[in-house]
Amino acid sequence: MPVHWDLAGRPNGWFPRTPVAMAFPVLFLGGILLFLDVLVAAGARTGPEEMTAGVRRMLSPIRWLVALTAVPAAFAPLWGPTPVLVAAGAILPVVVVQLVRASRFAPPTGDGWGGLVYANPADPRLVVPKRWGVGWTLNFARPMSWVVLAALVLGPFAVVAAVMLHAALRR
Repeated sequence: MPVHWDLAGRPNGWFPRTPVAMAFPVLFLGGILLFLDVLVAAGARTGPEEMTAGVRRMLSPIRWLVALTAVPAAFAPLWGPTPVLVAAGAILPVVVVQLVRASRFAPPTGDGWGGLVYANPADPRLVVPKRWGVGWTLNFARPMSWVVLAALVLGPFAVVAAVMLHAALRR
């Protein structure tokens, strides 16, 4: 069963046809969905109900796309990598749009929190504790936070592009 393809779309990695190998893509994506549900449940225990409802509304389209990605992932050995790449590519703009819309999903509090995003020009900190749950977030009123966000988002793409360029030059 092919599990890896080269840049031309030809299989170059194989795996034996076992029930676990056949079910792995669906199990993996199911694990991602379960992880998202655990995050929402953890937030529901520590944050206000309006915030939990906002997070659920924000994650709903993302969860649907992740679930729909299971179909091309499950049939990737037959269909090849292109449907999986198209499905994964559809998730990125939806995540970006949902993050931009996130401030409308949660009630504003007037202390720098615009829903799920923190932007307080009077606060000198670049990184602040999250309002609910565990973790930290960026103060988006600071210009450096946008540089950090761009590096976190574009960094992996730059690494992949460099590896692909290196592979293409070695031919």
